[in-house]
Amino acid sequence: MRLGTVIGRVTLTLQEPVYRGGALLLIQPLPRSQYAALSQKNLQQTDAAAAPRAAAAKPSAAARPGALVAYDQLGAGPGHIVGFTEGAEAAAPFTIDAPVDAYVACIVDRIDYHPPATA
Repeated sequence: MRLGTVIGRVTLTLQEPVYRGGALLLIQPLPRSQYAALSQKNLQQTDAAAAPRAAAAKPSAAARPGALVAYDQLGAGPGHIVGFTEGAEAAAPFTIDAPVDAYVACIVDRIDYHPPATA
């Protein structure tokens, strides 16, 4: 599982029936260097604070090439930090074959990251 920031949604005009009940999200994976900056912070805020949270969480244009699309049934939105799986594990939650490469497995409330001390 990896962590990432939701930076948008994907809108479909036609969709596979297996996608009903969820959404496709655009996710920017988090590099390990950002874990310390997010550690010990309350990552999920009330809806009133959602707009500032989303604005603050937007990655720079240079970071966007690594973005990916993931299927979400949990209701994550822009600015949320999520845990996602990729590959064969992403299709595991579905009872029928699903054309999915990444799946949102959790919405992260808090990160406790303590990098090892360097000598």
